[in-house]
Amino acid sequence: MKSLVRLLLPLALLAALLSPGPATAARTPSPALSGQASVGQALVGQAEAMRRLSFMIGTWAGPGWTVTPSGTRQEFLQTERVRRQAGDLVISVEGQGRDKADPRTIADSALAVINYNEATGQYRWEAFSRGYVTTVVPEVGDNTFRWSLQTPAYTSRYTLTFTATTWHEIGETTVDGGQTWHQNFQMDLRRLR
Repeated sequence: MKSLVRLLLPLALLAALLSPGPATAARTPSPALSGQASVGQALVGQAEAMRRLSFMIGTWAGPGWTVTPSGTRQEFLQTERVRRQAGDLVISVEGQGRDKADPRTIADSALAVINYNEATGQYRWEAFSRGYVTTVVPEVGDNTFRWSLQTPAYTSRYTLTFTATTWHEIGETTVDGGQTWHQNFQMDLRRLR
């Protein structure tokens, strides 16, 4: 009997150590729960990053101008609708410019979306206009937003500066690698709501 107890006691201790009891189960979440926690943390990080762009949210309108490829200056009236989408994790920017001389004529129409990738720690700006798609990593500051487009021939950058009631944006182009910049676009919008 003693030999049986000596044999069973170590086996019972080994089984107790190897079996997940309530204390062990509470400290070690299942892989499914760990994945849910990671997703939840990523969503919190994305939500915080997207809240940094709250200064853009609203409906905006006002005048603007651009220099056309032929070198003439074209004036327009712009409307921008910026709103949160997809559980506040995406911001859409819908813009429409109308010819100032004839407001019935649409000069430009564009759509952009902004989101934040928790894994890379970067925002993404994806814009659709005139049959082109531009996907870049913008720079986000306090009440500022800048994005650039590089081609083999030139680089364009757009700098947006906001106050509580205004949206000021300029576009500039360089053909010498950024040594000199030439402004070819400007908008001065006011918040409607």
